[in-house]
Amino acid sequence: MYIHAGSRIIVSDEKIIGIFNTETIFMSDENKRYFEKIKPGDKTIIIDRSDNSITTGVSPFTVMKRTELQGNIVWRKKNDSILRS
Repeated sequence: MYIHAGSRIIVSDEKIIGIFNTETIFMSDENKRYFEKIKPGDKTIIIDRSDNSITTGVSPFTVMKRTELQGNIVWRKKNDSILRS
């Protein structure tokens, strides 16, 4: 299956490792390698198995709603317990 990430970007769900909120990425120095790839206005960063990244201005929650994976998604917010959809 393919996921529409926004801005005419389509990504294969078989290659995706994670779909992250860009604000979350900036919260950890361990993610430094992605900092320069995120442009102003980007809300989502998608990372694939080859460590490639794609950024988009669409909310990560919107991107996830466009998938058929809803039952397999784990949502987590700061200081929250894990929420499963």
